[in-house]
Amino acid sequence: MDDNPSARPGVTFHNLNVFGLSSVDEYQHTAASYLLAVPKSIARLFRRRDTTRAHILHDFSGKVQHGGMILVLGRPGSGCSTFLKVLAGELPGLHVAAWSRVLCDGFPHTRGGLEGNAIYLSELDVHFPELTLGQTLTFAAATQGTRSSMSSDAREVGREVAAKFNLNAAYNSPIGNAMIRGLSGGEKRRTSIAEVFISESRLQCWDNSTRGLDSSTALSFVQLLRSCTINTQAAVMMSIYQASNAIYENFDKVMLLHEGYQIYFGPTELAVGYFFDLGFEKPARATTADFLTSVTHPAERRIREGYEDRVPRDMAKALLEQITSAEETGQHGQRRHDTAEPQSQNNAYKIPIRSQIGLCIQLGCQRLRNHYVPPLAAIIGNTIIAIVIGSVYYDLPEGTDGMDKRAVLLFFSLMINAYAPAFDVLAMWAQRPIVEKRHRYAFYRPFTDSIASIICDLPTKLATAIMFNVPLYFMTNLRRSAGALFTYLVFLIATILTMSMFFRTVGSLSKTVEQSMVPSSMVILIFSAYTGYIIPAKDMVPWLAWLRRLNPIAFAYESLMINEFANRRFPCARIIPFGVGYSEGDMNGKICAVIGAVPGQIDINGSAYIARIYSYHAAHLWRNLGIILAMLIIFCGIHLVATEYIPAQCSRGEVLLYQRGRKTHTKLENDAEAGYSDSPQDTATEMVDVDGKEDGCVTSTRSQLQERRAVFHWSRVDYSIQIKKNTRKILQNVEGWVRPGSLTALMGVTGAGKTSLLDSLAYRTMVGEVKGDIYLGSEVPDANFQRKVGYVQQEDIHVPTTTVREALEFSARLRRPDNGPDDIRRILELLEMTSYVDAVVGVPGEVEMVAKLQLLLFLDEATSGLDSQTAWSICMLLRKLANSGQAILITIHQPSSQLFELFDRLLLLDHLGRVAYFGDIGNDASTVIEYFERDGSVKCDGYKNPAEWILNVTSNAKDAGSASRDRATAWNEKWAQSTERQDVLRQIAAFKQSPAGSKNVSALSHERQYAASFTTQFRVATRRVFQEYWRDPVYLYCKGALCAVTVSKTFAPWKAYTDMMQALLNVIPRLIAGRSLFEARERRSKSYSWTVFIAANVLVELFWQTIASVLFFWLSLVFCGVLVPSKDLPQFWHFVYRASPLTYFIDGTVVAGLANTAIRCSDVEMLHISPPTGRTCGDYLNRWIDMAGGYVENPAATHDCEYCQVSDTNILLSNIGISTGDRWHNFAYLTGEAIEVIALDFKNPVGRVGRIYTNQTVEC
Repeated sequence: MDDNPSARPGVTFHNLNVFGLSSVDEYQHTAASYLLAVPKSIARLFRRRDTTRAHILHDFSGKVQHGGMILVLGRPGSGCSTFLKVLAGELPGLHVAAWSRVLCDGFPHTRGGLEGNAIYLSELDVHFPELTLGQTLTFAAATQGTRSSMSSDAREVGREVAAKFNLNAAYNSPIGNAMIRGLSGGEKRRTSIAEVFISESRLQCWDNSTRGLDSSTALSFVQLLRSCTINTQAAVMMSIYQASNAIYENFDKVMLLHEGYQIYFGPTELAVGYFFDLGFEKPARATTADFLTSVTHPAERRIREGYEDRVPRDMAKALLEQITSAEETGQHGQRRHDTAEPQSQNNAYKIPIRSQIGLCIQLGCQRLRNHYVPPLAAIIGNTIIAIVIGSVYYDLPEGTDGMDKRAVLLFFSLMINAYAPAFDVLAMWAQRPIVEKRHRYAFYRPFTDSIASIICDLPTKLATAIMFNVPLYFMTNLRRSAGALFTYLVFLIATILTMSMFFRTVGSLSKTVEQSMVPSSMVILIFSAYTGYIIPAKDMVPWLAWLRRLNPIAFAYESLMINEFANRRFPCARIIPFGVGYSEGDMNGKICAVIGAVPGQIDINGSAYIARIYSYHAAHLWRNLGIILAMLIIFCGIHLVATEYIPAQCSRGEVLLYQRGRKTHTKLENDAEAGYSDSPQDTATEMVDVDGKEDGCVTSTRSQLQERRAVFHWSRVDYSIQIKKNTRKILQNVEGWVRPGSLTALMGVTGAGKTSLLDSLAYRTMVGEVKGDIYLGSEVPDANFQRKVGYVQQEDIHVPTTTVREALEFSARLRRPDNGPDDIRRILELLEMTSYVDAVVGVPGEVEMVAKLQLLLFLDEATSGLDSQTAWSICMLLRKLANSGQAILITIHQPSSQLFELFDRLLLLDHLGRVAYFGDIGNDASTVIEYFERDGSVKCDGYKNPAEWILNVTSNAKDAGSASRDRATAWNEKWAQSTERQDVLRQIAAFKQSPAGSKNVSALSHERQYAASFTTQFRVATRRVFQEYWRDPVYLYCKGALCAVTVSKTFAPWKAYTDMMQALLNVIPRLIAGRSLFEARERRSKSYSWTVFIAANVLVELFWQTIASVLFFWLSLVFCGVLVPSKDLPQFWHFVYRASPLTYFIDGTVVAGLANTAIRCSDVEMLHISPPTGRTCGDYLNRWIDMAGGYVENPAATHDCEYCQVSDTNILLSNIGISTGDRWHNFAYLTGEAIEVIALDFKNPVGRVGRIYTNQTVEC
């Protein structure tokens, strides 16, 4: 075979048809729908499943040569992402037709053969947040082995790639996430691109990879990719939304898609002429990419004069016929390669498995070193818990009075050790998307990462086990011998590792994290009950006793009990009967008051004790270790196999889910494909007058709003954050304003501080310090400011189970309760969302727009990731809102010339967060172009996009050297000395003296902090939380299943312990997720208060917990009086006993269920006493029974008296400190503590809010 890449045929596809399969009854699941799932599944076995086959791609044909770059264009829903996924082999949820022909270098297209050779990069950036950027790139380079063409040293390769993508400054910075401060969004995007760049894949599919990058950075990336494509002879296909002409010119061919049809595929330079000949007209200053995608949208395309009746109406079919001849040429070239003999493929992984494991171990150690606080905190926390528990069981006596306590202690310590690895499931799911991404890149096999993860976690687990168990062992006076201590640690460590493997196995066998939580919670409960302590082996029902044989904890507990009790004698602490009428000094007619005692003996054989009560035998000690290790190996093997072959649940091609019975099939009345006019006049009437930026129908409304609204303005704004001991300035001396009725663009290179400025102006900063003057007219913004402004964030933050309509209704009812429904209908029509209004989860931006804001609307990259037509629609909506009097400030990265003309004013920041320009844009951007040309920049030719031209002349787009940065610095200096800035400062001073603004702000300041009343907030928020729970059946049925299993168990304290584990694995993560949503959006927008958030969540959780079970924290179990009676607790811990809510819960429930009840002992619990010769059992023990209680089973017998020490539950309860007369006291105490805890929850978490604006203006 010729290894020259240019000699290989590349990727060819012919008659490519792709389908998506989905059931017609796929709707959003609820708790009710799950009840019908089982009968429906049975019914499907007897009938043909009714499925819908969605035809996504229709008859695609073409060829991608090595060394060539193809640009894929199309509106959302046209099939761009699907096409790129199919070529890269990402096929989950997709079905390629059998008659489709796809060849990669002459080989049939299969996923196994494409690993490492074909890479698909989606829009999401997933990385290990603990690693630095340098460590991430170095690892990627190391996985390429000797095939790396840049350098044999992985570190050198990582630095070279970082330099190519201008990431040198962030090379030693952590990637970061929501919890770890790290890279900016643009830097993360470039890091993802750099990873793919290092992989040197033969086929690279980039899906909107320039999202979040400014135009100059995006151009630099595409130019670098062009150069590397030529050097490495890779085949590159890339989809880009809003591609500039400079970016477009770097591609060899362009493919245009429309509704799943390929309507153009050919050279980039011929595309415009092709559509011009069909009758379409390219607007002036429109980019070529925007023009091509506009022809697929009836409202955007322009028809040449004389072609009104000749231009194709159905672009999908008419234009497909026009390119048939061009496709045949490509098919002819493909047939020559189809006839070639199959060739062997090289191994996709460039380093052996041993090296993969070594690199993954190194990576795991770096993650631990960079983020050592959580494991260290876990070790310290477990040590503290061990000391607390050890103090409760401090220095257990060596006699029989400590035997039961030793059994309880061993069981309790085993539970803590065994269930600590349950959180491995959450950690595994946190890194699973990253591992699967790197598997697709052929960096390493998934099972090698699992092996490395097990090895890297081993030191932490060993340290935790030793620091917990050694102090506990010696403080509690367990068996004092080196052999016993060694055996104790061996079995606990083996159990920890085995349970860790079990939880990892459950996680790797599941496709979603929710599927992992249910079996984990169930197993915790079952394993606890069938360990052998709560239900001894002899008392287990036969049909469930097999659960003990599958339980590694049961085998570990048996060995721990054998290790502590076997071959050991315990002096008797209490001999019965004694007192008046009974002899002293001998053991005739007496017995030790412990189960398993032998009449006449003054001590107890530990082996006999555990054999009689628990059926444990000393011969099983090391046999159990072998069983545990065998389970460890089995679980580990299953885990590794599942990790390699069972991927996480993947997307099924962006299928919309609807509520049952609510799916909408209606179209908008003005659906352009259904009927429209293509005349220029008709098209023009649908648009706003761009030059004047005015619409006559809204002029009066706008003037009225301007009269009663003040101008929002700011000056001398600085923003800085503390990074370790260094202070980093994000913004420096920024000034500007936003007038009512104006649309202002905020622009700058990636990392210029645009989002930080929006956060500062909207009073949303969580960290750092903001200084400067921020005014609304002549007054500082009041406490109601946040709810009167809208803020559309970069991230799509929504409740995942809500629908589009419900999201809008929720915002409208809380922020505009007077006329919300009308606003919802209007916004749905403006955003063209009526066709999927009942689909689950909405579109970013609509929630803020429906709020009908009184002051301002901030938007952070609202058009990023959208095609030019959708971006145009969004900006047109903003233009209409501005024309109606709304003040709008929006950050925008890659605006086309048409979009740029929609804005009134520009605020431009340089790379250091300083102002480079603030002022009017002017007609055809003449004002801003004149400013920069006057100060020595290159001329802006008529064909150039003014927005891109401005970024290029003010940024370091040309090169990364110091000269370009000097030029960027010069623009800030020129602005500081310009007459334009002096005019801006004078205007800001005039705004501060505005009497209208002062009156306006004073009037607004008397309004309440939240628009809706407390009752409305509580009602709306509670309804949404109930709705969220109802639509999460996995969570609800997990509670129900746990409750059903627990009902069959009779030992209440252990029910509370296992319910605690369910709380940790389910309740707490859910509350944290809800709190994150509240803090990220709803608290900042003053939709509703923290008190309402807590009240709604507590009420809903209490409702479902009442149905399922009551949850308590496990530490309270130690001090509730069951494990250790209150009289036996150390004096120091008595206050905890009184403070524990579980104390009053246990006392109340035990009294309610057991008080005034007779007790009958089992055969094992009977004490066998031999009476003196000539006396019956009843006669001999009557005096003792009158004094101590109990009863004799055979009073007439003259030997072997069967005596039970307890006959009444009241006596038993009094022995553990529970009084039957205190039941209502317990209820009152428990209610009081519940009220206190809930009241603490309502307290606003000031520590989490960060810097609070007490004074809206902070003078420099």
